Amino acid sequence: MDEQPFQKINRLRKAGNLAEAWDVGCPAVQANPNDQYLKGAFFWVCYAYLKEVQSNIKSRAEGGNGDYTPNPGELERINFLLDWITWLNIPPGGYEYRSLLLTFQKNLEYLSKMVLLLVKNSNNLFTDEDKRPYISENGESPSLMLKFTRKVAKAWMVNEDVRQISINDLCLLFAQARREAKDKKQQIWLDYDEAKCLILAGKFKQARDCALAVLRRKQSESWAWSALATTYREDDAIAAIVLFSKALCCAHDDVFALPTLKGIAPLLAKQNFENEASMCVKRAVGCYIENGWNLKSDMEKLINQPWYNAKVDIESLSHFLEEQATTAVDYLFGEREYCIAVVQNLHASGKGFHAYLNRNQSVSVRLGLYRSKFPPCIGDYIRLTLSVEDKSIIAAEPCDAEKMDDVGHIEGVLNIKEKGFGFVEDTYIPKDLINKDMDGHKVRIVRILSFDKTKNRHSWKALKLDLI
Repeated sequence: MDEQPFQKINRLRKAGNLAEAWDVGCPAVQANPNDQYLKGAFFWVCYAYLKEVQSNIKSRAEGGNGDYTPNPGELERINFLLDWITWLNIPPGGYEYRSLLLTFQKNLEYLSKMVLLLVKNSNNLFTDEDKRPYISENGESPSLMLKFTRKVAKAWMVNEDVRQISINDLCLLFAQARREAKDKKQQIWLDYDEAKCLILAGKFKQARDCALAVLRRKQSESWAWSALATTYREDDAIAAIVLFSKALCCAHDDVFALPTLKGIAPLLAKQNFENEASMCVKRAVGCYIENGWNLKSDMEKLINQPWYNAKVDIESLSHFLEEQATTAVDYLFGEREYCIAVVQNLHASGKGFHAYLNRNQSVSVRLGLYRSKFPPCIGDYIRLTLSVEDKSIIAAEPCDAEKMDDVGHIEGVLNIKEKGFGFVEDTYIPKDLINKDMDGHKVRIVRILSFDKTKNRHSWKALKLDLI
């Protein structure tokens, strides 16, 4: 039986004769554009050539600085082969498009045609394994699905060709990754990338929601405050100045503060803070000079503004920024409310505690939100700051004892039972608060109403005990 063209192409490719496989396949697929077997065989010839190009890029990157950017000749070759693959229009659901992603995952953001092709087929691109992060001794590495989404976002921001993907379709890709990817620690970066893409698209309200989701977890990071500030710069200059100021107060290195300095300066000038605007520009120029960098066009544009004063003294800039930033937290959480609570227990992880509000409610508090030089102790009174909008906890701090429903104080004689627990009148004393030498001594306790499952009712339980 005569060998079919697709069989010949496969045989030649597997034997390493790619040029012959190409010479057979190229005219054959054009003459038979509906032959799926033929198109599939020719796809793998194109893929083999693509792997050769990527192998050269990989060798150069691993032998140098890790840069996987293709040179112009390599990019031209990749685009030529991708044009053929796009023309083949292989149906999704097979291994073809996933193979392209696996091979080019290191430098996908530089390949606009590859991004467009893979996004088009993203619904059938990932296996269950691709959606799980890689766990190693060094921690969690992002899943292939999450890495792909972030690469697409980066390409969308820097390459106009990739913006053939609408912002709405891009947001659907973000939503798919959040819904299906199993990453826990890395998903915050999806919010950050989406915020930046939405800002570029001029959808500032949507971007603000994403930026807030990031900032509420990264309140000490300058870049997170700057992202939120950017969402305000078009419609609320005052808010943008407050938030950019907070970003600069959090910045520890002017190299990373450069975008923020450039962003806040024109806003300050428009609000008649021309001296302070000049200070920001001068500080940015100093960073360029200190690092031996040539000024970029955006910096040259700023220093040529009529309001810019190169002789301004930047000594007072830090104090000005601190004053402007005092209300920044209002944009983070909006209206706030306060309540008194008692520390009920400490988390075994050492990373937080539960605060008792009343017999029906206690809340978990991250230790990072506790404003004190000393760690909390069970039975301590604390003041919680909460967001009115969603009741999320903004801060916690120690405070003096106050009258609370379902919390009380009592003094009396400790009566220890044989099993190790005790009572002071009608208040139950857990074993971990006492030792046998305390039996018969007078004590002072802080107590709460706690639900007793055995008696199916609330009763008094001691949180803290001191000998008198």
